[in-house]
Amino acid sequence: MDGFPKKIRWSRFLDRRCGRGIIVPIDHGLTIGPVEGLDSVAQVARWIGHPGITGIIAHKGMVERLATAGLIRGAGLMIHLNGMTSLAPNPNVKERLTSVEAALRLGADAVSLQLNFDGSNDAHNLSQLGAVVDEAQRFGMPVLTMLYDKVPSDGEQARLQRLRHLMRACVELGTDALKLEAPAQPSHVHQLLSGIVEHTAVFFAGGALRSEDEMIRLAQEVVARGATGLCVGRNVFQRESASAVLTQLQKVVLAAGEAPASEAPPRSSSRGGANGTNGRLSLGLGEATK
Repeated sequence: MDGFPKKIRWSRFLDRRCGRGIIVPIDHGLTIGPVEGLDSVAQVARWIGHPGITGIIAHKGMVERLATAGLIRGAGLMIHLNGMTSLAPNPNVKERLTSVEAALRLGADAVSLQLNFDGSNDAHNLSQLGAVVDEAQRFGMPVLTMLYDKVPSDGEQARLQRLRHLMRACVELGTDALKLEAPAQPSHVHQLLSGIVEHTAVFFAGGALRSEDEMIRLAQEVVARGATGLCVGRNVFQRESASAVLTQLQKVVLAAGEAPASEAPPRSSSRGGANGTNGRLSLGLGEATK
């Protein structure tokens, strides 16, 4: 991560004691419409101030509404730049919807975009990422890429090889962080992180709603294998008690102790900032409907 403005902004997404983070995406409404837990500002207000949250990802309109209600404070703020509704003929083609400059005017600390590779849209995805990175560099903004491979593979190893290729492509184009779907076998997390996590933050997604025990076990597994943390939405805001599961995740992911393997934001070290010191992002478990 080049330049001190980018390092300072990225530090706000990480806990200063351990260098890991819990980022909660709430961009689901554009893709899938009204969803329990995000149906109103009042629902979001019940959990968004939890101290275990180090970052929030949202579309620009929701950020304005939450900020007006006094709910955007304390954690890092990331504006999501692209998207497509699930009603569209090809929802995997995520179109650019706003700019890095607009995100900066809204007070964002970073920007994100989602790339769903379906076997026909590689050029669209890569050109969009390249343009976003160039734009973000001018403003000193970190970029998180939510990376999903939608192409069926013949076996888990073939899937891992495809995903590692796509991860490398995103790194080659300059993304600062990645959010990934967790592999079926926890032992494969290390294979995904190898050669990447030393210089690029990787978050694992929570994916579709699962039991609380499964969610905690996932958090333990990815943290133990060197990921920077979780990027988890529905497994937080769709809980009967979002605060309770956030407290459990906080104990696992943000426990003080040894920092992640890479203490620096992608391509440089990072220290300081209100909520964090280190620069790696963590992978996110994929969200099937997104």
